[in-house]
Amino acid sequence: MIQVFPDCLQFRGRLVHHYALLDRDRIILIDGGFLSNTPSRVEEQLSHAGRSIEEVSHILLTHGHFDHTRNIAELRKRTGAAVWAPKLDEDLIAGEFKYVGSARACGAVEWIGRRLLGFEPPIVDRWLEPEEKTELWGDLECVPLPGHTQGHTGYYSPSRELLFAADLFSNYFGHQKLPPRWLNSDQRAVIESIRSASCLSLGGGVLLSHCHSGTPEDHRSNLQFLALKHGI
Repeated sequence: MIQVFPDCLQFRGRLVHHYALLDRDRIILIDGGFLSNTPSRVEEQLSHAGRSIEEVSHILLTHGHFDHTRNIAELRKRTGAAVWAPKLDEDLIAGEFKYVGSARACGAVEWIGRRLLGFEPPIVDRWLEPEEKTELWGDLECVPLPGHTQGHTGYYSPSRELLFAADLFSNYFGHQKLPPRWLNSDQRAVIESIRSASCLSLGGGVLLSHCHSGTPEDHRSNLQFLALKHGI
């Protein structure tokens, strides 16, 4: 676990990281991690931070891929939290999305993973529309960043100028890059989403789901590099 912002914790996993947003009297999770012991790790690490898993009131999904949704049903049971997710990924979250083109490889991996690991589709309490504004964490907004999936959504705090960009891009070992084509529903839309994200006021920085343990400012620089690289 890393404190990546004054009121934000990053839970680091082998494949994917997720976040806890700390309000005074509640906690909002962004995504649910991929490791099978994630719910217990969340409980333990929140305790180390002087907080409790019982304070988790909401779980926000950025999109419907299995590595982000695997533990949502169990986390919902443990916390009683409301699950909010992008409406455009409703079929994907339910495991009913029809992949086409090279993304059929992603669909095959999802199908195998869900069955081998006993995936339980989460109950979603509220479906979020693109650009919807919420009262969570003060002023969190849904930023549509389609391409990786149809409903791929970032969460942006205008007051903090901080963007949770999910799988918009990754950066490991000093290399920032777009998600592989076979994991994307629309490669052209990914490029457009890079442009949209880079146009936000990002004084607080960017946080990702697949990244090294750098600062939000590091990831913001990576986003700017990708925007320039792709002619934006």
